[in-house]
Amino acid sequence: MSAATLTAKGQIVIPAEIRARYELTPGTQVEFVDEGGTIRLLVRRRLKPSDPAAGYGLVKIKPARAGTPRRLSAFDPAALLAGKRGKA
Repeated sequence: MSAATLTAKGQIVIPAEIRARYELTPGTQVEFVDEGGTIRLLVRRRLKPSDPAAGYGLVKIKPARAGTPRRLSAFDPAALLAGKRGKA
């Protein structure tokens, strides 16, 4: 049987073998049920791991002029959305 240690902040790391067996991924919501001396852990909602590659190309921007570096401060997502609303 797997065991875990409670931290000073009240956190517990669920052992890897249990996480794998029950497909517990980051973001999975769990519920603690007190059954008079026994605590049960119930999975409320599972989240599938996201795939960063699935979002590749989602936002299209005009290419920079040659020799002009891009700056994050110049990126305005609201302007990109405003441009797409008119085209829909």
